[in-house]
Amino acid sequence: MATISTIADDFDGSTPAETMTFTVSGKDYAIDLNEEHAQQLQAVISEFEEKMSPYVAKARPLGKSATAKATATRAPSYDAKAVREWAAQNNYEVSARGRISREVVEAYRNRKR
Repeated sequence: MATISTIADDFDGSTPAETMTFTVSGKDYAIDLNEEHAQQLQAVISEFEEKMSPYVAKARPLGKSATAKATATRAPSYDAKAVREWAAQNNYEVSARGRISREVVEAYRNRKR
């Protein structure tokens, strides 16, 4: 059996209507509007865009990763497990996890010299 869906205007219930989407202050919205109401919304958006143009010209665009910008991290050039074991045997304080101080790493590298 087929289903027929009719989209009605969210203001007055008239049909046909179309779904329009927009974003305000980072929140996405969708509204079903007939042609008249869609034109009114488009006029409001156009006026807003015109008034915003000086700000848009100075603003920077945000990409998908702007909020959580990934930073490249370099893998250490040493075997952390070996450094920790050596440090423990040679009375250096190192934690079981996390970054190993430069002093300890340099001492480990200089151990054979």
